[in-house]
Amino acid sequence: MSLLTIVQNATDRIGIPRPSSVIGSGDNQVRILSGLVQQEGVTLARRHPWQFLRNEQTFTTVADITQTGALPTDFDRFIEGSMYDRTQSRPVVGPITPQRWQELRAARALSVWTSFRINGNAILMYPVPPEGNTIAFEYVSKNWCSGAASTTPTQSAFTVDTDVAALDEELMTLGLVWRFLKARGLDYGEAFRSYEDEVMNRM
Repeated sequence: MSLLTIVQNATDRIGIPRPSSVIGSGDNQVRILSGLVQQEGVTLARRHPWQFLRNEQTFTTVADITQTGALPTDFDRFIEGSMYDRTQSRPVVGPITPQRWQELRAARALSVWTSFRINGNAILMYPVPPEGNTIAFEYVSKNWCSGAASTTPTQSAFTVDTDVAALDEELMTLGLVWRFLKARGLDYGEAFRSYEDEVMNRM
């Protein structure tokens, strides 16, 4: 289901005229719908580690605290406990807090386990790993939609009417309905409850 059909299905349920286009529309109501469906996509993607947004990343360590380039460009958040050093067959602990990081750096003896955190859009590892180890982890992508021809999510926002959501289209439609009712100052309680029930079912 495309951006256009999500918006059209929502307008059918709300009881307002169907738009023939969304992106670039001069109609104020359609522009509100466009902004709200983008908000719904971002919010829904962040609510749960949906399986179709999960990816695996591998990188080769350098002998430095900062592992530049180890984070993928579509990175949103880690799948907790999924980072492993495949070369040494052991877990990499983290992401740890800034407080724990400073505690490790101040310790007189090195930890047996390598820990990591994110800072400055880079993965930091301590103790410093040897060069050439293979590290793998799973993460949730920030990309929740794509162009019509793509089979995997490649975008973090709709850009044209034919873009499709990787997220469940019915959830997107239900989310757009209650958000629009709320934005217009209308009663959205029942629409919101239906949406939340369906989100929990899909989770």
